[in-house]
Amino acid sequence: MSSRLTLLDSSAFIEFSRDADSGVADAVDAALAEGRAAVCNVVAAELLSGCRSQGEYREMELLLGGLEWLPVTDECWTRAAALGFNLRRAGITVPLTDRLVVVTARIHDVDLVHCDAHFDLIGDTPDAIE
Repeated sequence: MSSRLTLLDSSAFIEFSRDADSGVADAVDAALAEGRAAVCNVVAAELLSGCRSQGEYREMELLLGGLEWLPVTDECWTRAAALGFNLRRAGITVPLTDRLVVVTARIHDVDLVHCDAHFDLIGDTPDAIE
């Protein structure tokens, strides 16, 4: 059992909501149960925009309101751009939203749980221009 704060990507929430029997769903469950779950505005926007009804939207707002919120700072935006530059130079294209989530986790030094192949493509690619 980790005591580290964990940023949950929208893909991890979706995996969890499907009652999937997976390591990702288990990690989300543990982070929620242990009070270690965190989100950022990018993840919240993705989750809320994917809701299918007003009721689901309100439920998601309540769930998200009870979690730790990590700010997406100006530094996050700058580093997400640099990460995109470095990835493109390696022939890899990753959506801005995923790059923002990764650098937000890096800047706040928290764990990141996801179920999205883009994050695997990012790996340890630097988010600075050297």
